[in-house]
Amino acid sequence: MPLPDPHANEMTVELDRDKVKLLNEAKDAITKWTKYYTRLKKEIMEAMGDAFAGTVDGDKVILYRPKDQYAVTRLENDYPDLVEHFRVARLVHEVDMDRFKEQHPDIAEKYRVRAFVERAK
Repeated sequence: MPLPDPHANEMTVELDRDKVKLLNEAKDAITKWTKYYTRLKKEIMEAMGDAFAGTVDGDKVILYRPKDQYAVTRLENDYPDLVEHFRVARLVHEVDMDRFKEQHPDIAEKYRVRAFVERAK
């Protein structure tokens, strides 16, 4: 038996059916074009090999230069024993939002993040 919807009584607004349909179609198009872009990008990156720039008719059109960042998660997965020797504990300062909300609910509410979620129909 499904659980009751915890949001059954939330405020709603009726939307334009055509606009929602267009939104869904645009999202589908984005997904298809993203897959196409990703495939082409991968092919170009492979063609570039170790080069830092790619040219068309002598003009640099693609840059593929090293950055001062590292794929740490992949490094951890590939060399877990080695990486373990370089782990450090860090002290992190962050806002205790539960306490803040308790003492300043009106201010906290202005900064509440809302998720935009499309539900398939």
